[in-house]
Amino acid sequence: MLKKILLIILGYLLIAIPQSLAASIPVDQVFSDIWTDYKYYDELQTLYDRGMVFPDSEGRFNPLKLLNRDEFVGISLEVVCKKCIQPNTNFSFIEAYQWTTPFFDVLETNPYFYCIADADANDTVRGYDAGYVCEDGSSRANERPFCVNNKITLEEAIAVILRNSGIFSIADNQAVMNDILAGRITENIAEDVAPKNLDGSPYTFYGYLREALTYTLREVTPSGEEKVYQLLELKDGKIRPKKQVTKEEFLRIAYIALKANSCIEVSKNSLSLDFHIFDASCSEGSNCSESPLTSDQKIYDFWAQIQGFCSQWIDEPNGYIWRFINEQTGDEIKKYGKYLDNYEFLENGVWKVFLRVVDRCGNTAEVMHTMAIGDWVNGLDVSIEADPLIGYGPLFVDFEGISPEGTSYIWDFWDDTTGFGRSISHVYRIPWLYEVTLRVQDANNHFSDATVVINVLDTGIDTSGINLDGVQSFDANRDTDGDDVRDSDDICPDIPGEAINNGCPVFGDRCGSDCSCPRGYTCSTTDINNCSTVWICRPVSFATSIDSCLIWESKAIIYGNASCNQCPCNNFLDFLSAIRRCDYLFPAITSPDATEIYSRGDLYKVY
Repeated sequence: MLKKILLIILGYLLIAIPQSLAASIPVDQVFSDIWTDYKYYDELQTLYDRGMVFPDSEGRFNPLKLLNRDEFVGISLEVVCKKCIQPNTNFSFIEAYQWTTPFFDVLETNPYFYCIADADANDTVRGYDAGYVCEDGSSRANERPFCVNNKITLEEAIAVILRNSGIFSIADNQAVMNDILAGRITENIAEDVAPKNLDGSPYTFYGYLREALTYTLREVTPSGEEKVYQLLELKDGKIRPKKQVTKEEFLRIAYIALKANSCIEVSKNSLSLDFHIFDASCSEGSNCSESPLTSDQKIYDFWAQIQGFCSQWIDEPNGYIWRFINEQTGDEIKKYGKYLDNYEFLENGVWKVFLRVVDRCGNTAEVMHTMAIGDWVNGLDVSIEADPLIGYGPLFVDFEGISPEGTSYIWDFWDDTTGFGRSISHVYRIPWLYEVTLRVQDANNHFSDATVVINVLDTGIDTSGINLDGVQSFDANRDTDGDDVRDSDDICPDIPGEAINNGCPVFGDRCGSDCSCPRGYTCSTTDINNCSTVWICRPVSFATSIDSCLIWESKAIIYGNASCNQCPCNNFLDFLSAIRRCDYLFPAITSPDATEIYSRGDLYKVY
C-alpha cells in the first residue's frame, strides 16, 4: 500500500538536465540567421556576451556580409578591454566625447560613436583627410569623414588587431621593416606577399602578416576537446591581403585576439536584473501585481527591476534598452526607459523581449522573457519573479515562474544545479553573477525561455562605489533553517539537519541491538518504512518527535511528478535534477494536482 509522505526536506531528486539552459542568452535565440550548428557558434556567443556584436534591424548577424569600418573599429577597441560600444559604454568615454563631433558622418546615435572618437583621439585608427570621398560617395568640403560604410581589407584587420591585442606592436613591425631595408629579411611568406613593394620600399604590413601566420591559440572546451585556432592561414599558397573581410572572418580574428588579451573573463552581466510585466491597467508607481499572462491581450506595461548599480546611477531613458523581436518575422522594435507604459504588440507571434541596462560606470546586464501574443502554438508566455536579486552569500532566492497552466517548469540556476516547479527556492553559496534560466514546456513539446541575473556579493569586496539600496545585509551567524548550524557552514542551509552531517538531515542506517553506530549516533526504535520496531542509527541530538513516520518535520514540499511503472499512471513526468550528498531518492507517484508525493518504497540516502 502506498504511504503518503507529507514531504520532507529530502532535497531535490536526481538526474542531469541538458546544459544548454545555462549561462547567457544563446545566440541562436538572438540572431535569426544563426543556428546551434554554426561553426563559430561559441566564438559568436563570447563576443555577444561582451556586448561586442548585436543583431541588425532584421535580427541577423549576416556572417558573409563585408565588415563595415565602424563595426571594425568598435570590435578592435573592445579587444583592448575598452568598453566603448553602446549601450555598454564606460562612463569615462561619455564624459570625454559626449557632444563632440570628430567626423561629420559619425553621429552619437551610431553605436560605435565613442569607439571611433577614442580611436581618433589616440591615433588607434585615423579618419580620412578633409574632403575625402567615401566608398558610398559621401563627402564634405573641408571636413574630415570617417567613412563608416567603407570596407576593411585583411591586411588592415590583421595589423590593427595585432597592435590592439598586444600580440605584435608598432615597434615590433618597425623592427621588421628595418631588417627588410638592411637586407636581413628577403623571403616571401606567401606567393602574393613579399618583403618589398615593386618600388623597393618595405611592405608596411609584412611584419604583421608574418606574425599572424605563426600565431596559434589552443584552448580546451568543457568537454575536454582541444581546439586550435590559427590567426591567419595560407589558401592555395596565398594570403590575399587586399581581400575585403567578412563579418565571420573578423569574428574569428577578434575572438583569438580577445583571448590573447585576457578580456575574455569580463562578463556582460555585472548587474542584478529582472523585469516585471503588468497588465495595461497598471500605472507607474502603483503597487501592481504581475500579469498572469493568461489572456490574449496585446497591451502590457514593462518595468525594469535592477539592484547593485554604481553610485553614479543610470541615465533615464537611454540607460534602459528594450528590444522586442518577433521570432517569426524577425521584426525588431526598440524602446527606452525604466517603465514602458501601455506598450502594444502590433503583430501576433512569439516575441522575445530583451532588456539591457547600463549604468554610468559601464556595468551592464541583459535579461529576456518570452511572450506569445495571439500565438500559443509556436511558443509560450514565460516570465520570472525573483526575490532578492542581490545580496551576500549564502543568498536565498525565491523564484516564481509565470506561464499558462499545464506547463512544466525547468530551472537552471547556473551553479550546476537545476530545479522544477512553478515556485522554487534556491541558495547560492559562492559569490558570483548567476544568469538563471527558466524553460517552460507544454504537453505538445512547445517551449519558451526567460532569464534573470542574480548577484551574490562577497563580504570581502569593496562595495563603496555600488548602490546597495535593498540589498540584504550579511549576518555571519544567520541560521535560516533553524538547525543550529550557521548558513556559512551548512551544506543544506534551507533544510533542517544535524551538525554531525554538516547541516544536512540524517536518515538512520540499520543497526543491531549492540548499538554499533558511529560516534555521535545512537540506536533508535523507529522504522521510516512502516513504523514497526526496528533498530536504526540516529544522531544523539536528533528530535524525538516523529509524525507519521517522518524523519523530520517538513519545512518544504517537493512539487512535481515522478515516473510510474504500474497503473493507474495518469499523472506523471520524469524528474530531472542534479544530486547532492545530502539528498534522498525514492520511487514515487503524485496526486493529480501534483501537490503531494506518495512513496512506493524505501528512501535511499546519497553519501
